[in-house]
Amino acid sequence: MATRVLYMEERRGQDPDPCYAREFDARIVERGPDFVVLDQTLFYAEGGGQPDDTGSLQWTDGEARVLRVTKEKGIIKHHVDRMPSADSVHGVIDWDRRYKHMRMHTSQHLMSGLVFRTYAARTVGNQIHMDYSRVDFQPANFTADDLKRIEDECNGVVASAQDVRIFEEDRVVVHNKIEDRALLELIPQSVRRLRIIQIGNADYCPCGGTHLKNVSEIGRVRILEKRSKGKETDRIVYELLPE
Repeated sequence: MATRVLYMEERRGQDPDPCYAREFDARIVERGPDFVVLDQTLFYAEGGGQPDDTGSLQWTDGEARVLRVTKEKGIIKHHVDRMPSADSVHGVIDWDRRYKHMRMHTSQHLMSGLVFRTYAARTVGNQIHMDYSRVDFQPANFTADDLKRIEDECNGVVASAQDVRIFEEDRVVVHNKIEDRALLELIPQSVRRLRIIQIGNADYCPCGGTHLKNVSEIGRVRILEKRSKGKETDRIVYELLPE
């Protein structure tokens, strides 16, 4: 039985928004040595450069900490510090951690989209953290002026307060729109409808991560450094300042 991933739903003005929901009810459908599988979840499983969520699973007379969330062969495993004694649980995610990852992930999409549009450099790697992130671009050999332009353009879009759309689109339509912005070949051909993240004209890209409702929540992008990774690949490391 596949776990229903609640934050993956299309953004249709729900209250709370699927990516902003913090609590949910679920049933345990499988138990392992140190993990449980749920019928539905809000917990993000590590992948795509975004770290996993942590939090807790609660039941009538107990609580377990969710220490890690992994996805193995399509199965989402919630690794816990103790095994729940009940089959019905109430999940609560660590919102501070999740929200910082959302700000970082949406800012990464913004930067990746702008760099692709301006320099024709695609994102070939990225890793999000709570306090900084990195994005690898290829082909790229950014100058100091380029970095300033990238930072300024990112902050210009943030100031425009554009909404972030989340919706599904047919794979063929996505293929025709996306050019080389994303590595579509990494998504199994059996997946015919793709979850799209769109930030105005700044980015349009398939993604399974959690994202802000509006780019104004990002705060201010500040590029910390550029590192050459060889083979025409540059890594940009950046942080987000308060909103």
